[in-house]
Amino acid sequence: MAGVGDMGGPTEDLAPPYPAWNPQSPAICGQTPYTWQPSAQVGSVLSDSRNLLPTYKFVIEGLKLVAFLGSQLNVHHAVNYDVHTATIRYRTQDRGQLVDATAMVSWPKSTGKTFPILLFLHPTLGYTDNCAPSASKGDLTAPMTVFSILAASAGYVAVFPDYLNMRSLGQASTTVTPYLLMEPTALVSLDAARAAQKYVKAESITASSDLYVWGHSQGAQAVEYVTALQPVYAPEFTVKAAAAVSPPSDLSQSAKLNFGGTAPTYNLGQAIAYAWADYYDKSQVNSALVSPWNGTALTQMKNYCVSTYTDPIKSVKDPAQVFTPTFLSALLESKKVDPWSCWLYYNNPATMGPSLNPKVPLLYVTGDKDTTVPPPANDPVSAKWCSQGIPIHYLQCLGADHVGTITHSVDDVLKFFDDRQAGLPLPTDVCTPKPAKTCSSAP
Repeated sequence: MAGVGDMGGPTEDLAPPYPAWNPQSPAICGQTPYTWQPSAQVGSVLSDSRNLLPTYKFVIEGLKLVAFLGSQLNVHHAVNYDVHTATIRYRTQDRGQLVDATAMVSWPKSTGKTFPILLFLHPTLGYTDNCAPSASKGDLTAPMTVFSILAASAGYVAVFPDYLNMRSLGQASTTVTPYLLMEPTALVSLDAARAAQKYVKAESITASSDLYVWGHSQGAQAVEYVTALQPVYAPEFTVKAAAAVSPPSDLSQSAKLNFGGTAPTYNLGQAIAYAWADYYDKSQVNSALVSPWNGTALTQMKNYCVSTYTDPIKSVKDPAQVFTPTFLSALLESKKVDPWSCWLYYNNPATMGPSLNPKVPLLYVTGDKDTTVPPPANDPVSAKWCSQGIPIHYLQCLGADHVGTITHSVDDVLKFFDDRQAGLPLPTDVCTPKPAKTCSSAP
């Protein structure tokens, strides 16, 4: 296939050297220097929109078997609480400037109790305000609403950030979300947890500083960002466990296998090209995308979550018809072509500056039928992390495609979190890859 090279070694062995990332001066690749706002300036709640009635336990029981992103839930975990849900608009920061973002928060209907926070980082659901998951907080068919209610019913304060520039409250965003970018993703997510802590105080419950982080696909990569940056950005939290479901831990190798496979997702590559240029240097769009895709990208991204929209890029069979040789060589062949190589180096979990936290047990979930994020692309990175002391518990779901990895593994993730809450030791086979098996929530 044009533009797709042979599978090489792990990206971290090929990536060009760049200065070490510094949280005291986090600008990269020629950005204007900036420093972070102090923690006292972020995490405040600016406004909210709350569902009038709770979701009752008998209703939540029915949500355990609903349709989910074209797949089917089959959750067995106990429903322990009725649940309240709200959307909050909160203060966060971007490149040293105070901005606002939104998140959906669900919490157990109770009085006087303390609950840990479950921070769920959503998969690719869109890139603009109209696709913000929190806009559907009252829709019991919306996937993230269902997930937030199930998590809260299990005994968590469930926090579902929309990410930057995917707001459901406040003024309209003027740019797209910084898709798959480390720093803005981690900061907006951790500030959502801070804001949720403050918000639920008025509900006569307490959200503790114990944090459980769970995400799928884009959100699984965000799990890796959050666990790496939490110690330096939000040290008041303790991440007790994390679950990364279908994570593109090596973005370059994931793209290489995906683009060379039978079901390439060029639309996601296009979103990376446009969103990264939109965030770092708008003039670089044309250095990544060829005509007409450089001109239609924003329209396509705005329509990503519109069910009646058919993206024309899905009919393309050759990446060279979408991407420039410059972009493909940086993304797929690890060639030094700045600024793309530099941006990739700092935002690819395989090469990003901050390391994963070795104190955080990580459930690493993949699917043997996943062609969107093929597991072999990321195996070398997870093995490297294991060699660095990251306690990874592998789980591969038999028969699971990309969406199936999340629907099949819900009970496995909740049990992994429950066991950490209970103080149980990690399984003895940590960092030992295993053959695919039927996961606990498989149909």
